[in-house]
Amino acid sequence: MKFLREDLVFSIHSEEGTDSGVDTYFGLCTYPGRGLRHRIDFKVYPRDIYAFGLIAWTGNDVLNRRLRLLAESKGFRLDDTGLFPATQASAGKRGSRATASLRLDTEKEVFDFLGFPWLEPHERNL
Repeated sequence: MKFLREDLVFSIHSEEGTDSGVDTYFGLCTYPGRGLRHRIDFKVYPRDIYAFGLIAWTGNDVLNRRLRLLAESKGFRLDDTGLFPATQASAGKRGSRATASLRLDTEKEVFDFLGFPWLEPHERNL
């Protein structure tokens, strides 16, 4: 039985209009003995942004929002590809991000830089 049943998206170095180095696959799979299809996502991050990918995909939306708001309060934009100095926006709109991320190699370095208490991955559902 074929596990992956349907390809929805496959992109190398995804994120439209950028070359973040992240490879992405979204598809549908079925488990043996079951006909129901399930969504499955794979993301492969290069080593230099791996910590940001781990933070984005471990824990829940509450933690992600807290970390992103904390970064914003310090003049940065946090996403799954890095921590970027924020740029100014016009008409009171939120600024975009600069093109170069800070170089932080571990999740702990990101938490420390933001001044957020370290949480192991299994502790990240706030």
